[in-house]
Amino acid sequence: MKLHAHASARTGSVAKNSSAFLKAATTTLLHTISESEKASYVAHINNYLGEDDFLKKYLPIDPSTNDLFEIAKDGVLLW
Repeated sequence: MKLHAHASARTGSVAKNSSAFLKAATTTLLHTISESEKASYVAHINNYLGEDDFLKKYLPIDPSTNDLFEIAKDGVLLW
């Protein structure tokens, strides 16, 4: 994917960022989030939703993984 390579080149090291692709028939979007942003989102979600009965099977989220993105894919976790 040329877009992914271009985004990686512009942001520097891929290891410092996580990416999520949204694909539609005519459009591909790339959003890059830094590890510190991801850790902040995860901490907030774990803190505020950690006691939710429905989400207990998904939480806590480990900030060192990309589990945040996997949980959000199926729509269970929406902001």
